Amino acid sequence: MSPLPNILLIIDDQHRHDWIGGTGASPVRTPNLDRLRSEGVWHRHMYSNNPLCMPARCSLISGLFSHQSGQMNNNTDWPPQMPTMPQALQRAGYHTALIGKLHAFEGVPINLDLTTVRERIRAFGFDHVNEVSGKMIARNVECDWTYYLRERGLLDLYRADQKLRNPATDGAPFPLDEEHYVDHYIGDNCVKWLDEYNRPDPFFLWAGFCSPHPTYDAPARWLEPYPQDRMPPPADLQPGDTRWRIRRSQYAAMIELVDHEVGRLLEVLDRRGMASNTLVIFVSDHGEMLDEHGLRGKCLPHDPSIRVPCVARWPGHISPGTISDELANIVDLTGACVRVGGYRAIEEALPDARLADIVGHWRDQRTALRPHVFSENGGQFNPPWRVVRTQKLKWIQWARDGRETLHDMENDPHECHDLATLPAYRSELAAMRDRLDRFLGETSTACTARPR
Repeated sequence: MSPLPNILLIIDDQHRHDWIGGTGASPVRTPNLDRLRSEGVWHRHMYSNNPLCMPARCSLISGLFSHQSGQMNNNTDWPPQMPTMPQALQRAGYHTALIGKLHAFEGVPINLDLTTVRERIRAFGFDHVNEVSGKMIARNVECDWTYYLRERGLLDLYRADQKLRNPATDGAPFPLDEEHYVDHYIGDNCVKWLDEYNRPDPFFLWAGFCSPHPTYDAPARWLEPYPQDRMPPPADLQPGDTRWRIRRSQYAAMIELVDHEVGRLLEVLDRRGMASNTLVIFVSDHGEMLDEHGLRGKCLPHDPSIRVPCVARWPGHISPGTISDELANIVDLTGACVRVGGYRAIEEALPDARLADIVGHWRDQRTALRPHVFSENGGQFNPPWRVVRTQKLKWIQWARDGRETLHDMENDPHECHDLATLPAYRSELAAMRDRLDRFLGETSTACTARPR
């Protein structure tokens, strides 16, 4: 057995922080995430660097914030020259695999075939590649899953269903048998890869699930525990639109389905005797507003959009049942993988990354993480903004007009009351601006994304 542990990084898509079991905020059942939490650590204040698919995942693979990589939006490919965490793990002796969603190429492409760019994907640090585009993008993009459907005569039916429905409001179940659902396909391929793994080298597996990102199309049986009339209403419910019930029912169902697939991966680790020597991390790329304040989707600076669920298990290194309320960004998990992979200093693997020592925090809860977290978005779908959040206060700066908002997150967790106009908070606003300036100075530009 290698002295280095295996690393299983499980990433789902658009999963907000409070829709897992044990939060009291939602009806969703996640017994396998609950198990990981009981056997490891639950990070309750984990923040996405950028609540949009491609920038968030670019940060997770590189350890860079969006303003460093240049990947602010979904309209450019990832910069091919950036150093990545899987590349570093390869150099450390790991065998690396990507199964599921990565999302390194332009977010809304036309007629892209991901199977023809495998070498470009491998260049990010993956020895094995089985990439899935995502449910909505599969309308136009070819990937291993669409070829799987085509071989079974199912792709035209799937695409016809996708084109007929509104992915954000239509709650009809998946039109095919459940065994063909994208996350089941990803789970099957992860299980097969783990079952067949017989190399002496430690492995790193990026397991990328596509739900609960729209399309809202959970298979019918997963919807049964979540009748629409029993869904809890969003904060600051707006009058008129009742389709939030459809979205919340589907959202819960897709999360439980992903949790089921997580359980299948854990079962393989148990059965093959790998669990004791495997670091398992579960995290999402970003959250989902889910009709809070009348807003849907991502790309917004509010906590449902930028705060994500995160649990980690590493037997012998993380105390079971640990709860961490330290502030962290998802890039800190990139650093964790590099440190666990044998690097004494992050800079040896990722020269431009500025990351908190989350592994040290796992081993000793007295080790602090970040005094504040940072998030940003480049404005492809909404006006651009930046966020600085401390334990108590959250500051949002809207880039185009310089507007600021300030919220007391201890007493106003749903961000309903803006304090920025109150004279008593002038010094706090000045301190937040100073934190932003210092942070941007410490995280200088590392590389620039180029259009394809």
